[in-house]
Amino acid sequence: MRARLGLLVALALALAAPVGARAQLAGDTSLTAPPVAPPLKKGSPLDHLTNDPKLDEPAVGYREGQTGTEPFFVAHRAIDTDGGMGWGWVRKSDDDWGDGKWIALQEQPGLAVAPFRKLKTREGDADWEFKFWGHYAPYKAYDPHLDELLPVFVLQGYEVIGRAAPLNLRVGPPGRPHSRGSGASSRPGTPIETNHNID
Repeated sequence: MRARLGLLVALALALAAPVGARAQLAGDTSLTAPPVAPPLKKGSPLDHLTNDPKLDEPAVGYREGQTGTEPFFVAHRAIDTDGGMGWGWVRKSDDDWGDGKWIALQEQPGLAVAPFRKLKTREGDADWEFKFWGHYAPYKAYDPHLDELLPVFVLQGYEVIGRAAPLNLRVGPPGRPHSRGSGASSRPGTPIETNHNID
């Protein structure tokens, strides 16, 4: 009788427990919440991403990471209105913008992160120029939004130069079409028709 009573109490407790607790009782961890990362501690390499005050726009002359050596690159932040993930244009300091490359930016947490990380909005540094220190990676980044491969610039440091006029360059890598259709329904001059005679 006591064995039955104990079994009934255990069954009642198991059914009354929340789903996550029931899953743990059953040894199934697929329904439990994923682990949560601990909060960032003061002084950690990523501390500035959450604890520094955010600015409206970059501060001219601000430096981050390894800066001050030659050679450096000049970078112009541009927003991709087609929804791509490119950061902007980068050129060697002695080249023209016509020789620049539309790049994906690889940040180095603890060393140098993208300038917009210090700002209230991701677009707060649009049409600003920077001195960049770093190098091109031997690989390219795939942008699934636009099905493109972009050269990757590995950022090791930067200095804010200041606001600049928009560049007279098409945003995106060379060869990007001016407009992209979103599928069969966007093909110009080809309406989608339904053939009701098909069985």
